Amino acid sequence: MSGVTTKSSKPWWWKPLWIVTLLLTIVSGAAGFFLLDVSLARAIAGVALTFLAIGIAYYICIRLSIKVNRAIYIAFGASGTGFIIFYGSAFIIWATGLPPPTHHLGFWITILIFFIAPNIIGAFIGDWIGKRRNYILPLSL
Repeated sequence: MSGVTTKSSKPWWWKPLWIVTLLLTIVSGAAGFFLLDVSLARAIAGVALTFLAIGIAYYICIRLSIKVNRAIYIAFGASGTGFIIFYGSAFIIWATGLPPPTHHLGFWITILIFFIAPNIIGAFIGDWIGKRRNYILPLSL
């Protein structure tokens, strides 16, 4: 992967996409303030955090890097698998009427088994998927 993409390699919708994204963020912040009774400080903070996230996304799209792509695969693997395993196990416990695991295992063991372990497993799964795809993100330009 090269470190810099050329201007000719981007599709025609590339620049309008980012402009519309920024404009919609500003409009959403204004709508929250004027229409939804959100305080000005919260509206500004929300717009600022969204601009930060957009900036990170733009950087990821512009500066192609295997290290950054690997980190993204690991983060999405950890969060996605952790989410699925945690809520799947919580649903099974709820559906069967069993007492919560803290009843039998203790608080810290439950945290380790249901929160930390699924995220570690998911990180390895995300890295494995990324390795199979040569750490190329989906929809990369």
